[in-house]
Amino acid sequence: MSIYPLNITIDDDSRLGYETNGPLKRIFNVILTPVLNNFPPSLRGFIKKTHHSAKKVIEKATTHEAIEVLYKNGEPEKAKNILQKFFYYIWFSTDNPKAIRNRLRLVERELRNAINENILEGRDTSILSIASGSSRAILDSLDGTLAQEKNVLVTFLDKSGAANKYSKKLTLEKNYPSNYQFRWVKSTASKFPMYYQGLLLPNIVEVVGLFDYFKDKGILKLFSLIYKYLPEDGVFITSNIVDNHERKFVTDVVGWKMIYRNPEDFYKLAIKAGFNPSKIKFFYEPLKIHFVMVARK
Repeated sequence: MSIYPLNITIDDDSRLGYETNGPLKRIFNVILTPVLNNFPPSLRGFIKKTHHSAKKVIEKATTHEAIEVLYKNGEPEKAKNILQKFFYYIWFSTDNPKAIRNRLRLVERELRNAINENILEGRDTSILSIASGSSRAILDSLDGTLAQEKNVLVTFLDKSGAANKYSKKLTLEKNYPSNYQFRWVKSTASKFPMYYQGLLLPNIVEVVGLFDYFKDKGILKLFSLIYKYLPEDGVFITSNIVDNHERKFVTDVVGWKMIYRNPEDFYKLAIKAGFNPSKIKFFYEPLKIHFVMVARK
């Protein structure tokens, strides 16, 4: 048990269209999950042949390309026969793909809340997305906010040039108004302060998906840096994957290795970094495979 009083909610916001499991799916999972977890890694090649989207997830595991496939629930239209449709259902109706889409919905809501609050308080809005990938959460969260008549600066930072290129493509498709300024930086996470010389420091920082691959020491370093540069009332939104019943299949068969944590782990690191315990909230998406931490300075 943690020595700190955690503020944790299992989110059930009906407006977000969360993906959950009904009674029949839960029963099906009791049978399916042990089977998947006992697949040998040598079956990876076979799985790649069962559906185009499964192949892409396996070959691009941990990258923005694989995440985008999962966000978009694969490509069911590319199932050419009944067998491929069957395997598409198996791979993309497991809990981990559902949970990552739930995480996206949850992060979008918290970003939208932070942007709207910023606007209502009369502050200029500067958003930083670290390890931004496709930037889908940021871009979608800007829709439906109060920022249409306000100046908004969004900085997407990623060490992958391909991710930045894809993010730019999505931004152009959105056709945002001219008062929205976007910039893309190819760099590593800890170097973000050097790109804010003479600019408004970010009052909303989003880091989602990155810390699944960081050791605690690296997380604490970046948490501390974000806290240092975050202005008063600034908001920090981040997340991590939680140990779950499909972990063995995801790690050994899909080949997607991550570091699994609980909210307590992030809470202790955030406090060490300087965040006030009373200003930290946690949300589980409904399947409890991902949690989102929202910390205010």
